[in-house]
Amino acid sequence: MGRPRSGNPPPIRIDAGNEWAWRGEHRVSLTPRAFAVLRHLVERPQQLITKEGLLAAIWRDTAVSDAALTSCIRDLRKALGDSSGKPRYIETVHRRGFRFIGPIAGPTAALPASGPKPWSGAPGVSTLVGREAELACLDERWDRARSGQRQLVFVTGELGIGKTALVEAFLARLGEGDAVRIGRGQCVEQYGAGEAYLPVLEALGRLGRETRDEEIVEILRRYAPTWLAQLPGLLSDADLEVVQRRAQGATRDRMLRELVEALDALSADAPLVLVLEDLHWSDSATVDLLAMLARRREASRLLVVGTYRPADIAASAHPLRSVKRELELHGHCEELALEFLGVMAVAEYLDRRFSHQQFPADLSLVLHRATDGNPLFLVNTVEDLIAREQVRDVGGRWELSVPAHAIAPEAPETLWQMVERQLDRLTPRERAMLAVASVAGTEFSAVVAETDDIGVQEGERLCEGLVRRGQFLRSMGVAEWPDGTAAGRYSFIHALYQQVLYAGVSVGRRVGLHLRIGARLERGHGQRAAEIAGELAMHFERGRDFERAAQHHRHAGDNAFRHHGYQEATDHARRGLDLLMALPPAPERLDQEMALQIMLGAALIPTKGFADPEVARAYARTRELCENAEPTPRLFPVLLGLGRFHNIRGEVEIARNVGRRLLSIADLTGDAAARLAAHNALGIMAFYGGDLDAALADLERGMALYEREQHSPGRSAAFRAGQDPGVSCMVYAAWALQLLGYPARAAARMEDALALARSLDHPFSLAYASHFAAGFYQCRRAPDAVKPLEDECRTHATEHGFNLFLMAGAIHRGWLLSVEARGAEGLDQIREGLAAWRAIGAELRRPAFLAAGAEACERLGRAEEGLALVAEGLAIGTQTGQHYWDAELHRSAGALALRSGAEELAEGGFRDAIAVARRQRARWWELRAVTSLSGLWKKQGKTREAHALLAGVTRWFTEGFDTVDLSEATALLEALAGPAAGPSPTG
Repeated sequence: MGRPRSGNPPPIRIDAGNEWAWRGEHRVSLTPRAFAVLRHLVERPQQLITKEGLLAAIWRDTAVSDAALTSCIRDLRKALGDSSGKPRYIETVHRRGFRFIGPIAGPTAALPASGPKPWSGAPGVSTLVGREAELACLDERWDRARSGQRQLVFVTGELGIGKTALVEAFLARLGEGDAVRIGRGQCVEQYGAGEAYLPVLEALGRLGRETRDEEIVEILRRYAPTWLAQLPGLLSDADLEVVQRRAQGATRDRMLRELVEALDALSADAPLVLVLEDLHWSDSATVDLLAMLARRREASRLLVVGTYRPADIAASAHPLRSVKRELELHGHCEELALEFLGVMAVAEYLDRRFSHQQFPADLSLVLHRATDGNPLFLVNTVEDLIAREQVRDVGGRWELSVPAHAIAPEAPETLWQMVERQLDRLTPRERAMLAVASVAGTEFSAVVAETDDIGVQEGERLCEGLVRRGQFLRSMGVAEWPDGTAAGRYSFIHALYQQVLYAGVSVGRRVGLHLRIGARLERGHGQRAAEIAGELAMHFERGRDFERAAQHHRHAGDNAFRHHGYQEATDHARRGLDLLMALPPAPERLDQEMALQIMLGAALIPTKGFADPEVARAYARTRELCENAEPTPRLFPVLLGLGRFHNIRGEVEIARNVGRRLLSIADLTGDAAARLAAHNALGIMAFYGGDLDAALADLERGMALYEREQHSPGRSAAFRAGQDPGVSCMVYAAWALQLLGYPARAAARMEDALALARSLDHPFSLAYASHFAAGFYQCRRAPDAVKPLEDECRTHATEHGFNLFLMAGAIHRGWLLSVEARGAEGLDQIREGLAAWRAIGAELRRPAFLAAGAEACERLGRAEEGLALVAEGLAIGTQTGQHYWDAELHRSAGALALRSGAEELAEGGFRDAIAVARRQRARWWELRAVTSLSGLWKKQGKTREAHALLAGVTRWFTEGFDTVDLSEATALLEALAGPAAGPSPTG
């Protein structure tokens, strides 16, 4: 529908006798054909006139394509001073036809219809009957939506019941006096895994393309960049790159939230109707979106209409079933369940279908018995009667050539049989074209005719003939492929037609057609073939080319993963792996399996967590394959995913081996990105392993390799997932410098990491940097620095759904409460964060988190509880190879023992901490442990020993004397040197 219109255009007046058209006081110069089209539209004001209806009424027996009509409408608009973007006279109705919406001078409105009137049921004439109550309900919901009450309505019913016909009739009533935006998308039957958000993306794409409404693109750019990034047809290449950078780091929750807000914004200046058809074939991500839209309580002029078949929902245990039930229970949606037509509705249909008829009164009863009132069955039965000349036109009146009771025995028993009978009346070439089309899908391009030696030109001619006769097909405009191919696009009027035709294609021919259609689609889309990966996977799978099918399942899974359709990505990965099992071993097959296993694990993690057995099996298999594979560039993305998995599980040595494999690829190929990834991974794992010098060396090598324009997530496909590698190297380099005893340089490096993250327009990297910076300043015991950084991280993590940072951030927030003398509350929050972290199978950094809990216990005087946390932390370090916090855990054990009066145990803990710190060259931990031990010795009167020990450590430091630890150490050293001792610090 068009944008809101302003002003009253001059009325149109038709002078039929002279074939003149007037716009106000000015006569409009029109060709005879353009005049005929305008007259046809004006004589039916505010009515939807389909393209097929116009072609049948104006061109009649002349064979023309949609292009002739499109050209004529364009000439009319030019002559009337009208536009398609902001129509005042002729409005385009998406996918269907046109409607005259302008003012009409008085005499024209009363003119009789001109030309031969097509019998009801022909293209362009409505035969919807028996749905007055349902239309009234939709009208009521529409009124509510226009007033700002968002609405979700499901139109349900079985095959052929008339769901689409009802929706079409409702849409045709909209916009009379009001502007409205209409977006339409359709789910398609998937032979396996579906495409995430397919109908919603289709609706947005068509809304943007067909209305030419620039405001739609701007709203999506502002509110939903992650969605706009998936709609390349709406943007230039430069704009698309900018939007894709903004969309990096998005999560499923962010995508859902973005679209909900964008749809609300789209409905601000004109009500929005979103129609999603055939939801029984929808993906689970689309169902989640519907639920979120329905539950949102903010005002919005939005009406969502979805159609589906209840039997298909129930049979497949589709997620829509339970979601719809829950929404209905809370009053968030309404269902319009369509019933079969009654006898009176059948009689009304006959009256509309045949404007002049002399049928016996019992014909409607006979037809009702024969069809059970199924609208599709009824329409096809009547068509069959006409074809057999049992219903015929005699002198301008329709009548029966046989008694009414004789009709029923000859009527087909099922719709399936009726469609087969209609097919028998087609020419062999028409049947051949439809057979190819049925293999292509419910929607297809005439280009597929090439795959059966029909040819595109002949294929279009055959399809156009069927469209004009209203048989089997409807026109969907023009399909334009990336390679420049352009041809007519068509869809089956009903899915049943496609199903009957497909079943009639022999198995051998079907396999060949799927293979050839897949190859033609792949060739036509070239480098953009990944955009239709789900369709290609289906064709190659049914064409028995399992290797190519598996490859496209992988691309389809990548698409789903980018949309955060984790269930769809999981399904594609599983299906691709199943197909690979049917192939003999080969290097190419192993590469595919590695990529699919990584995809499977990554798709399962958001829904099941790192600890799920299937996740572990997927990554275990990937590691096995990588160990046996040659080091090639193809391993790079696989190893990145594998390394992240073992990293978050705290499996230090395994993750370090993955980093070494990355380095071997870099040595072999000279690829700077692989070398950067390798040094980043090796540096991080060396840090957690307690090898701080090696960590810093690798991280600084990574920083030297980093080029923002090449390696940032917005620029590099290799680093698209996760944090920016430059930010990561800087963050961990700061940590390594801190523990090695260079606090000033460490703080400067951390500030550099934050500055880089804030400049990238990449939310995940910024949340990552601010979270690790908060932990860094917690280690330095600087709560005033921790709080703003944790708040910054929490803001981004909440907005974008980065749950890992929210879980780990609970530790920081608990520590802050603890140092603010809200110890019990802080300890509870730390324990909640630890439980959430453990629940998903994450082990990385748990020793440090447990140490934060032990510190809170020390403040509360809960020594036994704190010692249990310390023991758990040390045990995890031993199990996983995380030794970076061992020294601090031992020191914490000493401090807790000291709180309970066990000075001997306390000294043992402090000595163990010093030994570990010296072994790791961790001067910071050594300083803290020595300060604690010196304080104990001071209390015991060992002043000289304490002074000597503490002086030996503090003399080493050359920077960072404003930090809490060095300040306390310096103050204690001065106290140990004087005649009197001050209070013993606890460290």
